[in-house]
Amino acid sequence: MTAPLILTRPQAPTTPPRRRATPLSTSSAGPSATARVIGLSGEAADERQRIAATAASLAVACLEVLSGVRRSDTIARWVDPELLAKIDHRAQLRAEVAPRRPASELGSQRAVQPGRTQVCRVSSGVAEVTVIVRTPNRIRAVAVRLELLTTRWTLTALQTM
Repeated sequence: MTAPLILTRPQAPTTPPRRRATPLSTSSAGPSATARVIGLSGEAADERQRIAATAASLAVACLEVLSGVRRSDTIARWVDPELLAKIDHRAQLRAEVAPRRPASELGSQRAVQPGRTQVCRVSSGVAEVTVIVRTPNRIRAVAVRLELLTTRWTLTALQTM
């Protein structure tokens, strides 16, 4: 003999449901860039959004410098001098190895486009941000570290994958 089958309704969870991350679009980095903000006040969410927009813009600009589309002195104000020297050196090495394509082959659309951003505040003056960046032939992640120097965020570390 087998026991009778009893169907019961599952009980409601005893812990409150987790709050879902709501994406906020960043206007200055483009319509596709978003910053995840989880349960923050309006002022903190605005600050994270500003950090995400800065990181997305700098990540795109650094990749453009590395690919030879942009000159490194255009980002010098927002990048640590040591890091700028490393980026410039890497761009020079790439220019020696890869042939430069004419502007007509690049097309009118921007070659590097920012995607999602994820901001992690390490401290009040330090933020680490991951930016997903689309290029014509691949999608890559760019990790940046921003440090607040007086009134503006400065890029102090960059890693591309």
